[in-house]
Amino acid sequence: MATFCSNDCIVCITWFIEFLGVNAGAGMKSITLKKLFLLHSWVGIITAVLLFIVAFSGALAVLSRPELKIWANPELQSSQHVASAQINRLVNEYHKKVPSEFGENIHVFLPSGHNFHLLTLVFESHHGDENYDQEVARVFQFHPDTLALENTYYGPSKEFYANKKTDAPTYIGEFHADLHLGRPIGLILTGFLGLTLLVSAVTGLFIHRKLIKELFTFRRDKELDIAVSDAHKVIGIWGSVFNIVIGFTGSFLGLATIILLPAAAFVSFGGDQDKLIETFTAIPEPVVSHIKQPTKIDTILEHAHSRYPEAIIRDVTIMAHNDANAQVYLRLLGGEAVASQLLHYQGNGEFVQSMSSFGDISGVSIKVIELMFPLHFGNFAGVFVKLLWVLLGLSTALLPISGMMMWLTKRTRGSSPSLSMQAYARWNRFIIGSCGGLVLASFVLFPLQVVLNYTVIGVAQNSFFGPVFFYTWLAWLLLSVLPIGYKNYFKLTLLLCGASLALVLPLNILLGVSNVINLNSSLVAVVDISFMVVGIVCMFVALKIKNTQKLKIEVQPA
Repeated sequence: MATFCSNDCIVCITWFIEFLGVNAGAGMKSITLKKLFLLHSWVGIITAVLLFIVAFSGALAVLSRPELKIWANPELQSSQHVASAQINRLVNEYHKKVPSEFGENIHVFLPSGHNFHLLTLVFESHHGDENYDQEVARVFQFHPDTLALENTYYGPSKEFYANKKTDAPTYIGEFHADLHLGRPIGLILTGFLGLTLLVSAVTGLFIHRKLIKELFTFRRDKELDIAVSDAHKVIGIWGSVFNIVIGFTGSFLGLATIILLPAAAFVSFGGDQDKLIETFTAIPEPVVSHIKQPTKIDTILEHAHSRYPEAIIRDVTIMAHNDANAQVYLRLLGGEAVASQLLHYQGNGEFVQSMSSFGDISGVSIKVIELMFPLHFGNFAGVFVKLLWVLLGLSTALLPISGMMMWLTKRTRGSSPSLSMQAYARWNRFIIGSCGGLVLASFVLFPLQVVLNYTVIGVAQNSFFGPVFFYTWLAWLLLSVLPIGYKNYFKLTLLLCGASLALVLPLNILLGVSNVINLNSSLVAVVDISFMVVGIVCMFVALKIKNTQKLKIEVQPA
């Protein structure tokens, strides 16, 4: 083999092998495994709490759209279909009421339950107008059943999109994306945590070489420490493929817009990010011919419905409306595509092509990128796959916590303990306060949502979610400072989490328009019952925990 390699290559390969600790020596394999174990352990310990936060919020975020979003918004629970002819009529009618330059870029957001509950027409001018030197929008919103004009808006486009009504599921979903730290810090952090999950999953597979045996090793009748260790290995091995996929997609989605997008713009577009975005969205600026020709929006919508009857049309973008060069783009969810897709039509109704949501870009790489969102959130094969993603996401959240518990136990009860029982208790309380506090803060938002729906109107609800979420979390974390028994602390956390979810169903019966009694919405009934079942399970588990300390102050060692 040496005859085919340069001396430099041989030196590099030799160094790499020595670095990994892999050679013919008898003890080198164990050294390599030891290094991998140390990497696996310390990555998990350092990021355990943060990884739990991202994984748990991600499990809830899987169902945030559209299932929990529809549940959280009574206005989305009735039929939302608007006839294509009526949409065409309204676009033509209201185009006449705005300056001509606002017809070059029109967005129609359908009341699909994903973004808007009202039929929304957005007439945009990318060049501003006499009052604004930035992108400006004139917006008209209509009731989907009566088509009565409900809201209007005139001002910067960014403000309109930013000031939408939110809800508890959306709030949790956005927390998962950037931990409400904003960009770029939040996205960089979640992207980094995706990388740590990827590293932990891969190193865990190398460490646990006896995979077949450990797949089914779970000693339930043994001590808690052994059960936690077995659960950590079983969950990690069974969920390894999922964790690798989630870690990779999560790191990509977190870091792509912060690192990869500017880098790609610099390499391929001379630093012009706007040009890059235009290329990837496949919606270029229109070339206006100033030759009048009706844009057949109704024909286009009907064709899309017949071509993809199972898909949901989320929005329509009309470029150069009623011009001979008009182009129409429809964004769809479902149908034949795994991810969202874009349908391109000529203004005269002629179908041009179906393409990726990233545009008409060829190559394997764009196909991989297109699959990132569906793979990460499980929204590619119906609700049962999404439920599987929720369960796997919850199991992923348990991995860093069980690993942390193993690490603490080893340093407290090993042959040469480095942690006192007092320190062990403090660490356990911290884990319960930070991780259990997050769970409690998330669950509290659901009964809060029911109450807000019938006491606070519209965007005014937005101001409640943040304070309730973070103050609940902070209060529960601060409680961990008190020297109470950590088992009782955990028990109380489970009881309150269960009570929060169990409270949703009776509140909806008392206040709600749709509930398990009148069955106006089967989705609401299923969600309410599911919350009740999970809540009862949490409280049942809590009551099974042996109450050895009865919330007494821990006995401090002499």
